[in-house]
Amino acid sequence: MEICKIVLALSLLMASSHVSPQSHQRLFAIVVDPAVSENCGASIDAYARSIRADGLETLIIVDKWHVPDSIRVQLQQLYLNNHLEGAVFIGDIPVPMIRDAQHLTTAFKMDQRRPWDQSSIPSDRFYDDFDLQFEYLKQDSLQPLLHYYSLSPKGAQTVKSEIYTARIKPPKYEGKSRFDLISTFLEKAVREKASARRISQITYFAGNGYHSNSLAARIDERFSLTNQFSVLTNGKGKLNYIDHTYDEFIKGRLMAELEREDLDLAILHHHGAEDTQYLNASPYSIMADKWLEMARKFFRGKIRSAKDTTASKQYYIEKYNVPESWVNNAFDPAVMLKDSLADAAMDIHIDDLKNFTPAARFIMLDACFNGSFHLEDYISGHYIFNPGHTVVVKANSVNTLQDIWSNQLIGLLELGVSVGNWAKEQFTLESHLIGDPTYMYAASREGGDKLNFAMAHKKDDTGYWKKLLKDKHPEVRALAMKRLAAKGAISPEQLFSIQRSDSSPTARLMAYRLIKKSEDNLAISSILAGLRDDYELLNRFAAIDASENQSPQLLDELIGMWIAPGTSQRVSFQVKGAVELYEKEAALAAYDKALEGKQGIWYDERRAERGNFERILISKESDMKGLLDPATETRNNRFTITALRNSQQAAYLDTLFRFMRESHDQTLRQLLAEALGWYTQSWRKQEIIDFCKSQIEVEKDDLVKRELQRTLRRLTD
Repeated sequence: MEICKIVLALSLLMASSHVSPQSHQRLFAIVVDPAVSENCGASIDAYARSIRADGLETLIIVDKWHVPDSIRVQLQQLYLNNHLEGAVFIGDIPVPMIRDAQHLTTAFKMDQRRPWDQSSIPSDRFYDDFDLQFEYLKQDSLQPLLHYYSLSPKGAQTVKSEIYTARIKPPKYEGKSRFDLISTFLEKAVREKASARRISQITYFAGNGYHSNSLAARIDERFSLTNQFSVLTNGKGKLNYIDHTYDEFIKGRLMAELEREDLDLAILHHHGAEDTQYLNASPYSIMADKWLEMARKFFRGKIRSAKDTTASKQYYIEKYNVPESWVNNAFDPAVMLKDSLADAAMDIHIDDLKNFTPAARFIMLDACFNGSFHLEDYISGHYIFNPGHTVVVKANSVNTLQDIWSNQLIGLLELGVSVGNWAKEQFTLESHLIGDPTYMYAASREGGDKLNFAMAHKKDDTGYWKKLLKDKHPEVRALAMKRLAAKGAISPEQLFSIQRSDSSPTARLMAYRLIKKSEDNLAISSILAGLRDDYELLNRFAAIDASENQSPQLLDELIGMWIAPGTSQRVSFQVKGAVELYEKEAALAAYDKALEGKQGIWYDERRAERGNFERILISKESDMKGLLDPATETRNNRFTITALRNSQQAAYLDTLFRFMRESHDQTLRQLLAEALGWYTQSWRKQEIIDFCKSQIEVEKDDLVKRELQRTLRRLTD
């Protein structure tokens, strides 16, 4: 649609709206599809009135264009001219499918040669981050709601949403129309908003395999949550923890906990899919017959899933000395049913949620794919479209990284901050709110509504945020740091002082993260201090950042942590990955130095592992040398280059630069240009910036040049 038509349509819409937004200080947009507008008008009006009762004026926008660009232009104009704070998309609102932007996600790294609906990221950052720029590609021929866009190298290369957004889109329900589901949900949202409930009861859950099942990570999360919510330190609230190991099948316990009428907030850490929350692994048991039955079930499952079941059966019998009697009944209907029921009992599936009534008003699903709102059916939708009390869920449309700060600033929710204003601080390309983003808990202290207002409308008031640096609540101090850092109104030295001295682990972590984003030479000192901090999550992030930085100044500390017996599981996992990226001779010398004078079984085992460490280093060195060897197969070079997005290996940058200059494989050169954009924290980042600038000047291939421009923007943004 031409811009003049969009502006004209918006003007006509405002003239016929319930409000005149120019006269109000805060605005919230309710974007609905025409059919929902026609069939759910009364419930939409009631929902709008409930929002206005919270001090937000509302504007109802009927999407008559069915093109994301039209909606985005309107929201941007409302933000610039009418103090728009957030928006909700109700019904079948177009879904932007973003390509060439995997660096804006935490984990998604799929080959874009695969089908577009699989290799693109469904993301409403298109609608709420106006510094990002996009180029329209096409509409999906089979799923008309999906519109594909390429992230332009001309715009920002990091997510900093100006407004918050959410989706109210019903999943699939037998015998219920989407209009009935939407109206019923909006009526529930109105009721819950009117209840003005304070946070007092919180539950968090740890599923199998999350954070390497690290007990240190889970203990420290409890400690940090207690610090983030004052209600948990003053004796007026309670924090429950549920671990997947509590029961053979944890699903029943967890679902019962989520249905507790007095539960206010739930944080669920687990793996996931579009239709499943993965909770359990094979149950732990001390009984031999249990282990034997699990082994039988395992081999039966392997045989059933094989293309050639007869050959598979024979393979396991011969390879693992499996008695034939263990697997003879693999295709017995009764046994198959029993195995299937056991598998289903391990996890939460969409079918389990049909009569489920969760009570927590806000639930975080810290998992992959649970928020795939672009699909006909998706699991997070079932958490709000039910008779329970849940009105908003935070979930991810594609896969997500485990090592993220999912609880960042979450204590602000007890201070009257809306879920939308809180979530906006954590948005990545894949993270989304499902439900009512304006929902807020009653503030636990006076003046909470002022903080909610300030988060959306006082971002540039440095005087206001400087006063809050001294607030007693650690989450307020952390937020103030974040706001001041964004305006350059707090120095790296001040942040480093806070990192080393603040009693709150999350305040220290916020200071650390903000130093990381500065271009100051304190970065190495800050990482070293983080590696030595007693807060596990800060340890973990420092290890990850050390892995990305790879400065020689960090090597001895990393090796020392790797071989130390007290390093927690997830931190050990990260430092191991970090030291394997260093140049071979330097890494081996540091390893030998760290073991000097150390005695005992533990250290003898580490010495025995030196050979394996050396083989890994040699293999990585060989992969890099292979880039310059004409005999190396293209697929091997492709794997080496794409792996750089995870490793950001800096030891062989000269080889990578040479490959970019000399190779005639334009596809691989384009992949390398993109991979260099992941080196945002590298100690050799300036060398990459200088190389990209010089290469752009002489680059003849348009696609490679475009990727170099995007990378340059990422490294300097």
